[in-house]
Amino acid sequence: MQDDFTVFWRNNDRAYDLFYDLLDRSERGAYDDDFLAQLAAYREAAPDSERADIFAARYLLAHNDPETAVLCGERAYAKRPVNLAVWKVLSTAYQAVGREMDALTMCGYIQGMYPEENISLTLPDNMRQEALTRFSLAANRTCYAPLVTGRVSIKNNALDFNFDIFIGEEIPIEMPTGSPRFWVGNYVDEGFLSAMSTVFEPMRHDHNFFVNNRDVTFDIQKATELTGTATITVPAGQSVAVPIAGTQFYQNFSIETAAATYPGYLGKWAFSYVRLNETTTLRSNEAPFAVGTPILLKHSPARKKLVLNLLVDGLCWPAARGIFAEHMPRIAKFFSHGVIFDQHFSAAEHTQPSLTNIETGRYSHHTHVFNERDSHQMPFDIRTISEQMNDLGYYCSAPLVSGHSLYYGTYRGYDRLIATYGFLPAYEGTERTLRTLEAFPDTDHFIFYHTTDIHPLNIQTPIKFSTEVEVNVPLADRFVVLDPTVPSVRTPRLPIYLEQFLVNMHHVDRSIGEILSYIEAHYTPDEYIVNLYSDHGCALHDPYTTQKEIDFVGEYGTGAAWMMRGAGIPEGLTVHDLTSSVDVYPTLGHLCGFPVSPAIDGCLPAIFGGTPREVTYSFSQYASQSYKLAVRTDKHVLRLETQEVVDEDGTVDFADAHAEIYPRGHELEPEHKINCVDLRAFFYPRARSFVHEIANNGEFWPEMRTARPEWFGAND
Repeated sequence: MQDDFTVFWRNNDRAYDLFYDLLDRSERGAYDDDFLAQLAAYREAAPDSERADIFAARYLLAHNDPETAVLCGERAYAKRPVNLAVWKVLSTAYQAVGREMDALTMCGYIQGMYPEENISLTLPDNMRQEALTRFSLAANRTCYAPLVTGRVSIKNNALDFNFDIFIGEEIPIEMPTGSPRFWVGNYVDEGFLSAMSTVFEPMRHDHNFFVNNRDVTFDIQKATELTGTATITVPAGQSVAVPIAGTQFYQNFSIETAAATYPGYLGKWAFSYVRLNETTTLRSNEAPFAVGTPILLKHSPARKKLVLNLLVDGLCWPAARGIFAEHMPRIAKFFSHGVIFDQHFSAAEHTQPSLTNIETGRYSHHTHVFNERDSHQMPFDIRTISEQMNDLGYYCSAPLVSGHSLYYGTYRGYDRLIATYGFLPAYEGTERTLRTLEAFPDTDHFIFYHTTDIHPLNIQTPIKFSTEVEVNVPLADRFVVLDPTVPSVRTPRLPIYLEQFLVNMHHVDRSIGEILSYIEAHYTPDEYIVNLYSDHGCALHDPYTTQKEIDFVGEYGTGAAWMMRGAGIPEGLTVHDLTSSVDVYPTLGHLCGFPVSPAIDGCLPAIFGGTPREVTYSFSQYASQSYKLAVRTDKHVLRLETQEVVDEDGTVDFADAHAEIYPRGHELEPEHKINCVDLRAFFYPRARSFVHEIANNGEFWPEMRTARPEWFGAND
């Protein structure tokens, strides 16, 4: 780009001119030899751009070669899966080659993000219902499973969209070969099996019911729906537990072994469990039933008995560090016998991308999970932690989880998810976790537990704070001034939130402390790994937020917690090396023994034999807002912000981006800016390399910009 370091970024003028020349020719339909010559020149000028493949696919479609257009379109999709121009060429090409289901998926993506675009659907007669559900999921505009914002049906020969939930059925996401899909039931631990189905069935299309009942809890399990019989093969001398759910109220059911037949019943959309000690036939002739993943009731010495991931959402380590032992004494005491990473930073600034960063070990520009209006699935070669642990033979469950990001494939290795749309109280997760361990004491567990207690509540609606907070803050601080446009990440630094943070530290410590005490009482140190981390920090704890705007990627916004204890983990160490949220993945790979692809972005910390990080990267890649980046060493930080906002596909123009270097602890403070050639020579190449894949060189697809006049202006 340039060999000096006075300007952070200069665009490629030749590629820019060629792109707009090709765009003009494409809009005129001038797909001739001159078009090909310009396309070849563009490929040479911008060899990494997916836009060349989009132009190539348009040319091939114009010349009636849809098979090759598919190849070009799929190359572009691999680089930029959230992009209207990509979806358009693939929907047309797939339809032309008879791949109707894939064409429907592309049309669904278009419908979900750009509903004003004209689309035409061809529904295969033999898979009509599957086609409608696949289209509905692709057109979905929420990342919370099992909600779907517009379930499509055909009425009067036209598409009809209604809010819905996937319930008593499979979620129509693609799964790796050999893996069943997720089947959605109501969560029933004890009590009436079919009761909640009578509530949800008439209310499933009521958007207000689910939005305003955020503690509605679903039992989402990998399961196969069957009619008639199912045979469960149990090897000699072994036992399994099998979850089974019915689809009818008080459904008759029987279990047939070589010795006897046992009559029973199932609940509608609710899983029950049976223990099987021999090969068994399950039977229900009156209605379909769902059979979940058999749980092997046997420990293998090749595995740990328990690997527990505890995600404490929004636990800001810079705010908690100095008061950790005081306000979270049980957790602090437990991890004092392990490793605490003191300079840990999240890659992303909010949960949706950060959760996937952790589960894949990859930054958002490699997973392409950053846009909450999108429902694309990650490719299967991106292996999640749960998939890796599942392959090792662990029973993978999440007793407390939001359903957030399931549609992307983030959770596709889990056998069971107990999912709630909104609030994830730690006390519920603790009881469910302990009951899981007590129900299956001989099983090797990988458990994911995600509590949102510490995360500040979104102030878009009137808030109920903890009673302990409400009765102890002065009246002057009691009520929050509500602004319906402010999301939780922009929550201001107000006294009631600071008090809520302290109270919820106590709540989380009490609840998680019960699990930690149980582990110490029932497992030896070489039988478990406990891994506690947060997905991001919380900018409202920054003491300077009253003097400036919320700093999304500042030390408080991205300063996160990470601590570990158990097998293979040194005892009683505080590590001051820089670590990133993407490092959780290779660390678990090292400790648990699953293979780690060299394509991931995470690094194994030096404490486990890896190489210390030179820098950490924290970013905000939020469509409609400027792109923000913090590149940190132990002493300095580069802060960058673009003038242009991030486009729908995650790309942004870095021309005229503002970049400054500061000492750590003084980020964005004008009086502490450092003008040093040597530091720019260190930071600029690393930052440029990091953002290279999302830099769009000022090359924009007009139809995407026209669809968002509030971002770019109606005439851009």
